[in-house]
Amino acid sequence: MKTGGLFVVNQRILGLLFGVCAGAIWAVEAVLGKLLFNSATFLQVAATEAFFASLTAFAYTLVRRTHMKFTRKNVSKLLVVGLVGTVFAPIMYFFGLSQTFAVNATLIAHLQPLFISLFSFYFLKERLQKRDLLAGLLIVCAAILITGRTVDNIAAFTFGNLGDLTVFFATVSWAIVAIPGKQLTEEIGSVLIVCLRFVIASLVFLPLLFYLNQLVVTSIYQVLLGVLVGLGYIFYYEGLRRSKTSHIALTELSAPFFTAILAWHFLGEIITPVQTMGALILLCGLFVLTQERPIVHPTE
Repeated sequence: MKTGGLFVVNQRILGLLFGVCAGAIWAVEAVLGKLLFNSATFLQVAATEAFFASLTAFAYTLVRRTHMKFTRKNVSKLLVVGLVGTVFAPIMYFFGLSQTFAVNATLIAHLQPLFISLFSFYFLKERLQKRDLLAGLLIVCAAILITGRTVDNIAAFTFGNLGDLTVFFATVSWAIVAIPGKQLTEEIGSVLIVCLRFVIASLVFLPLLFYLNQLVVTSIYQVLLGVLVGLGYIFYYEGLRRSKTSHIALTELSAPFFTAILAWHFLGEIITPVQTMGALILLCGLFVLTQERPIVHPTE
C-alpha cells in the first residue's frame, strides 16, 4: 500500500511538473516569436510553428501508437479547431505580438478562461456560479490594468494598442474552439487532436507561404519554436493524465511569470507596477474560476 501510495504521489507531482514545463514553453513562445520578427514575418513564424509542431506531435503519436476512428462529425469539428484555433488565432496572435510587448501578449492570452466559461454557458448550457461572476469581474479589472500599463493611461482611458487588440481576438478565437475541442476529446485522444489540428494548419499555411514567396526557414529558431510548442502541448496533456485539470491549469499560469523574466532579459521589457497588480488580480481571478470549472490552454 505504501508503495502504491508513493507511486500515486509521484505521478501527481510529475503531472504538476509537466504543467509548469508547459507554462515555461508558452513563455518561450512569446519571447522567441518576438526575436524571430527580426528575420521573419509574423506569417512565417505562425506557419513554421504549426509545421514543426505537427511533426513533433506526429512523432509522439507514432511512439504512443495512437489510433482513431474518423467520422464526418469528427472531421467537421477538427476543421473548425484547425482553421480557427490553429490558423486564424496564431496569425492574430503573432501579428499582435509584433505590435505589443511579449508580457502583454501572454497576460492577455490568459484571459481565455473567462470566455471559455461564457461560451460554455451559452453553447453547452453549463451553469454560471457566483464564483464565475466574481472571477469574471476580477479578470476584467486585470485586463484594464494590464493593457493600461500606467495610472495616467487608465485615467485618460487609453487602453492598449492594435497589438493588444489582435491578441485579444486570438484569445477569443482559442476560447471558441475550446467548445468543439472539448466535444472531440470524448471520441479522440487529446494528443492526436493536437497532431491533426497542426496538420490542418500546415496544409493551409504552406501553400499560402508559397504564393507569397515566403516559403523559407530564415532561422533555426523557427524550427526550435515549432518543436517547443509541440512539446508544450504534449507536456500539458501528459500533465492532465496525471493530475487534476484545475491543478494543471494553475501550474500553466506560471507562463506570465516566466515571460516577464525572459522578456526583461532578452527583450529589455519592463512590467510596470500597474501591470504587476493586474497580473496578481488575474491569477486570483483564474484561481477562483478553476475552483468550479476546468480551463483549457490558450492555444488549445
